[in-house]
Amino acid sequence: MPIILILIMEVTLAQHRRVTLERVGTDGLAMFALSQVVILATLGISLLLTWHGVRCTAHAACRPREVGTVLVAGMQLEEGHPTPGYRLRLLRALRLLRRHPQARVLLLGGQTAAQGPSEAAAGAAFLRERGVANARIRIEDRSTHTLENLRHARDLMREESAGSDDPPAVLVTSRYHLARALAIARGLGLHLQPCPAEPGRHAARGPVLWREAWLLHWYHTGRVFARVFRRRGMLRRIT
Repeated sequence: MPIILILIMEVTLAQHRRVTLERVGTDGLAMFALSQVVILATLGISLLLTWHGVRCTAHAACRPREVGTVLVAGMQLEEGHPTPGYRLRLLRALRLLRRHPQARVLLLGGQTAAQGPSEAAAGAAFLRERGVANARIRIEDRSTHTLENLRHARDLMREESAGSDDPPAVLVTSRYHLARALAIARGLGLHLQPCPAEPGRHAARGPVLWREAWLLHWYHTGRVFARVFRRRGMLRRIT
């Protein structure tokens, strides 16, 4: 199990080069360490259970009946343009917008390179080029990770909400990312309909699911710790 953990950590950190003390804070790093202790103490069972939840969620279908807002999770750009994975998210959002003419889209994702557009701005340009009116597009590009994205999205939707009867929001992201994004959204008080970007079971790959399970286990560890020990500062960040 220690070898498996090291491999997961190496893959995760290689794909998340922006993970820094400034982004996660000292509490986040402490919960990172505690999460690894929990995994070792349970002989990996806690991570296995988390992986099972991630795998099940990765098989979700996209069948929203009503759509008020389409939230699209951002993804790191390549030379200022959406990657193939991000394009799949945007194309799924485009289909939803065409099927639900009253819906609007909220694109999430800050600037991930020294120069060039933010993830949200690149996504907005992609949709405009395919005929989506600018009035239907909103962006949230102050954030650099999923928790910040969804917290700011929640605040924006609450500011613009017309009441409790507003149509439900849909979260569009990659299948492997759904479980973690939905868990964070629920922690923030957001009840979102899941809508995977890929058709069928495409892109629900083993190594990526393990990486997501490891990150989700980290989030759950911090959430439980903050609630049990009433750490108000931590709770303000994640709820």
